[in-house]
Amino acid sequence: DFNVVADTIELENAIFASLTSTGTLAAGLFRAGAGVSAADADDFILYDSASGALFYDADGNGAGAAVQFASLSGGLALSNADFLVT
Repeated sequence: DFNVVADTIELENAIFASLTSTGTLAAGLFRAGAGVSAADADDFILYDSASGALFYDADGNGAGAAVQFASLSGGLALSNADFLVT
């Protein structure tokens, strides 16, 4: 299971193409909450804290659908700092 204290999720920007800057994921590119969805055009990484589903939404709140790419435990105190873009 993912541990927010000890673990980091690496996102390769050749795959997650909307993530153009490397390093720690910028806070504005991440959104979390129960039943979460993108609120603006740059909410690319979404964590549903109820189900534990982790999504990539390449166009934020645009017409394209978010795609689930991982399943974590629900209720984690996940933040942008838990992601490293390479």
